[in-house]
Amino acid sequence: MNSRFVKVVVCLCVAGVFCGVVAAQDAEMIKKMEKERAAAVVAGNWEKLARETADDYTFINQNGAMTNKTQMIEGFKSGLSKITTDEVSDMTVRFYGDVAVITGNLEIKGMLAGKDVSGKARFTRVYVKKAGHWEAVALQQTRVQ
Repeated sequence: MNSRFVKVVVCLCVAGVFCGVVAAQDAEMIKKMEKERAAAVVAGNWEKLARETADDYTFINQNGAMTNKTQMIEGFKSGLSKITTDEVSDMTVRFYGDVAVITGNLEIKGMLAGKDVSGKARFTRVYVKKAGHWEAVALQQTRVQ
């Protein structure tokens, strides 16, 4: 067998394994970010949310209300939005270059913009990597009965 061919095949296999490991590590990092974001929501840590949220962020909650970053942050600052439980589970992450899409289940208790959002939902959040930093750019939730 041609030794050059064998070397190419070995290099491609090693690269494939390496890429798979890196992708798995990146997926775990996005899941960790999502859990930390949920904890920040419960803590009312609007500073963390502001740092990790793109300026053009959109959020559609399970009541169908759409808000932007400023409205979300002001809701937590003013106390109009207060979440006491925000538990995410069953998360799956997919990557498209510098875009990560995470889907999962959510159990939430509390108010957003003065309206009750308590219950179970499914969610999709989109993160974009900008200058080596992941930012949330969109979130959509759908209530599960």
